[in-house]
Amino acid sequence: MGSVTCCRWTGTCWTFHDGLRYEFGLTFDIPATYPVTHPEICVPDLDGKTAKMYRGGKICLTGHFAPLWQRNVPRFGIAHALALGLAPWLAAEVPDLIERGMITPV
Repeated sequence: MGSVTCCRWTGTCWTFHDGLRYEFGLTFDIPATYPVTHPEICVPDLDGKTAKMYRGGKICLTGHFAPLWQRNVPRFGIAHALALGLAPWLAAEVPDLIERGMITPV
């Protein structure tokens, strides 16, 4: 993570596809009810480019990750949200965005 200001974290996330690196800005707020509630991960660079995203660039974690988080409270933390929430989301969405010409490598 790049910087921490109170409960808002900002930084960069990246993924590789076909040997090329794709990099995106990343933000999330630690909710007041954490760790019962998982952080809402926001990738503003991809806002509006995929259907699996809410307004403001928040990625959709409700279908697969939220139940996993609920079963593992309080053992899960921020690293789990990134590894088990953001990473699979990027792995599923980035190839489609590349194919549609919506993003370019770094």
